[in-house]
Amino acid sequence: MDSEYRVRFVREENGPRRWVRHGAITLHAVVEKRTPNGRVREKTRLGSIDLEALEYDLVKDRDEFWRVTDLYLGLFEIPTDAADIVCQYLSQVVRPLTESEAASHYDCGGRLRETMRPDA
Repeated sequence: MDSEYRVRFVREENGPRRWVRHGAITLHAVVEKRTPNGRVREKTRLGSIDLEALEYDLVKDRDEFWRVTDLYLGLFEIPTDAADIVCQYLSQVVRPLTESEAASHYDCGGRLRETMRPDA
């Protein structure tokens, strides 16, 4: 029996406590495995990201979204080609980190420069 995968974002309105740190809306990515007749066989929640984090293009939040998404896609045992399509769709909303963003955010360049300094 062949399966079809669908991915979507679910909007969640945050309560007053969460709103203070995260804003009004959080988006949760969900992937579903469906039978050929459209019934949902399995589903799993992937990464979540606050709408404000998207608006301000926050590297830390985007990185966390993609790390969690990769982890749960692996646990969901989705075929590689289907996972690639899911990630392409998700990347239209949550931009993946570039190498330079990751290096800058985690200060890899600074640490590398420190290890390359000659001892005095």
